[in-house]
Amino acid sequence: MFNPFTGKDEPIHKHEQDRVAKYLVEHYELANGDKIKTVEVTEFQKNDMTGFWRITTKVNNKYYISFSKKQIGDELEGEGYYPNEIKDRSESSQDSNMRNVKVIYLKE
Repeated sequence: MFNPFTGKDEPIHKHEQDRVAKYLVEHYELANGDKIKTVEVTEFQKNDMTGFWRITTKVNNKYYISFSKKQIGDELEGEGYYPNEIKDRSESSQDSNMRNVKVIYLKE
């Protein structure tokens, strides 16, 4: 599908999926201390009743975390994850570099 943000034929909302993956890596970490290696977007849809977007990701092919936002580009809110699997990294000093993370985009 054509992406107007990049002018290329890419998955719809690829730019936003990249932003979600980057946000996840910068703000969350795996509770067991493993590094985040892959972020797969498994859901990206708008709830017409509430007007909110929901983006669900699978980390390292095992752990799920969802995000919600009112509009594309809005601030993200993490929700729908287990704290014994994924935790907020606000007090952590672990490297949050996207360079070593593979993003798997939602297929349209």
